[in-house]
Amino acid sequence: MLRFRATALVAAAALLLAGCATGPGLAKTHSARRTVAAGSEATSTDPTVGSTAQPNKPADPAFAAERLRLVDPCAVISKDVLETVGTPSRYTSSSYTRCSNYMKDKAGKTLNVTLDLGYSLLSTEVRKATKQIAGLKSVEQKLNSSACFVSVVTQEDPPQAVRVQIGTGTDGAEPCDPGRKIAEGVVRKLKGNPQRYNPPKGSPVEVDPCAVVEKADLVNPLGTTPRAQSFGLHACSWSGQSAQLQLDFKTMRIPNDLRFNDKQTELDLGGVKGYAVFKDGPFPTCDLVVVRTRDSSGSGEVAQFSAAGSKEKEFDRCQVAAGLAKAVLPKLPKA
Repeated sequence: MLRFRATALVAAAALLLAGCATGPGLAKTHSARRTVAAGSEATSTDPTVGSTAQPNKPADPAFAAERLRLVDPCAVISKDVLETVGTPSRYTSSSYTRCSNYMKDKAGKTLNVTLDLGYSLLSTEVRKATKQIAGLKSVEQKLNSSACFVSVVTQEDPPQAVRVQIGTGTDGAEPCDPGRKIAEGVVRKLKGNPQRYNPPKGSPVEVDPCAVVEKADLVNPLGTTPRAQSFGLHACSWSGQSAQLQLDFKTMRIPNDLRFNDKQTELDLGGVKGYAVFKDGPFPTCDLVVVRTRDSSGSGEVAQFSAAGSKEKEFDRCQVAAGLAKAVLPKLPKA
């Protein structure tokens, strides 16, 4: 389903306490640190972003999107980082850029830690980033006495961060302090030689979703001047007056029968199969999933093409999603 930024903070709060499955299909490797320029043309469409921020300019080359897309987040919140605040447990990951550890603090109480790399911030959060962690701007949001979000700003336009979420439970200690300590350790790891994914053939993990789509692919039904906005490191959306398209690269379980949804329709995308599901509602949406990789355990990676519009906007959403897929798929890595 399309991700609308206005609901991101609510979703983040819910995810703080949610369990996740181990991320699939991506072996890890170490390599020398790479300095990569952020080359995407897509910038934030939020008019409140400060004009002094240079588009796609990270605070340090270590935080360039091209570099972070390959960094394993579980390795970044490594045992030595988590041991500064307690006793680590098992690592779990549900996406390329998210890792959690449901551990105990030094007093043996609940300490749930979730790290997000390349997290998309609101421009208002950047303006409130008056603290500093490891020489970078930071902002904190304390939802209650047991939950804290610590965001270290790694890029201002579009706004991105290293975000550490802490949940301490009803009997836990103050949550922001361990969040700051972990965030500092994460920044240190990212500036060093973080463990990276070794993606299989066909993996889209390194692809910039905003850059892989051309403007000509977006004219209908968005109009002639669609606005692009990135969400994290692996999703991009394009908006018109009353319609929206989105491209997501993500990890998920791939069913043996490729039945992702009981209501799905199989589409031929030019020799490649896609699986579309139409969802009615105030903003009817069609999500089209195309499998890119799958390992022997059933874990894999997909490209999801979504087309949505207001109820009054009449167009074949699945046909539009399929058109976008046909334009993009030839540009993706071959299996």
